[in-house]
Amino acid sequence: MAGSEDGQPDSQLQELIDGQAGVSPASNPARTGTTKRQALHDHEQRLLDQVHDQERRLLDQERRLVDKGSHAVDRMRATTAATFWSRLNAIDFMNSSLQFAALAVLVLFPFLVVVSAESGGDARNALILRLGLDKQAAQDVDQLMSSGRHAVTTLGIIGAAVVLLGALGIASTLQVWYQRVYDQPPAHNLVRQLADRFLWLGGMVLYLALQDFAFTNLKPVGGARVPTDVATFVLAVAFYWWTPHVLLLGRVGWRRLFPVGVATAVCVTGLGVFSNLLFSSQIVSSATDYGPIGVVMILLSYLIGLGVCIHLGAVAGRIWNERGSEPPADPEELPEVVDR
Repeated sequence: MAGSEDGQPDSQLQELIDGQAGVSPASNPARTGTTKRQALHDHEQRLLDQVHDQERRLLDQERRLVDKGSHAVDRMRATTAATFWSRLNAIDFMNSSLQFAALAVLVLFPFLVVVSAESGGDARNALILRLGLDKQAAQDVDQLMSSGRHAVTTLGIIGAAVVLLGALGIASTLQVWYQRVYDQPPAHNLVRQLADRFLWLGGMVLYLALQDFAFTNLKPVGGARVPTDVATFVLAVAFYWWTPHVLLLGRVGWRRLFPVGVATAVCVTGLGVFSNLLFSSQIVSSATDYGPIGVVMILLSYLIGLGVCIHLGAVAGRIWNERGSEPPADPEELPEVVDR
């Protein structure tokens, strides 16, 4: 407690004590001592109350700051970009795209080479046109692959079955992707599932054939592949609109899947423009530095990019459908969907 230098209470406290006592200090020493102790106790209590009030104010300020920070984090998480990124991470899009690229090299390329050779075409020309490669880069790709005609003449029933089943693995992979994006449970109707995978495989062959026709017959305008890009964009919209509908066994409506087709087509067309501008020099440089394996690395990077484009389109379409709606339900809380 504050006091004078000689250890006595200050004058104001003394006056307060004297006033409360109503007598002079010398008149009643016992009563004066009790009054002093009571006054000191009251003074200490007031100081404690002031300290407690200040602590409460500081805690209230701290709570308000924490609430503001929490609201800011919630608003940031609620933005479209944050939702988009969290959805992509939830389906593990990068690792899935890497697996897709490896699977495409192992099973899809042999299937397309055999189908192209059986129909009298050459898968190498289709790949070169699709990537927009120049003459030197095209030669590197030609040295890496064959036309597939020898494979067709020596392919037996077992070999054909292996190639076909491998290609169906691509359909199965895409089916799992779309199920994750749209929170769909795996289908129980295995016959319907297998039939739709075969249907998708046939649709993919038709889609690639129409793309090859556009690349072959549509001429550049002013050195740019504008007519080809427009045609391939339209084809991509149709194909990537139809793909999730088939692989999800018709459980998601056409109207909800149209944004998926448009978004995926934008990404795939952009990838085509990117490859047309950069891949020729990259293939030539990699072939010089590393040999044929360098060309494979560039092709793998294209396939990884294609896998990423498919993920981006699917997630963008799903988010577009959810504009202004309530957040989607937890997949575990969704009722089981009966296959049609």
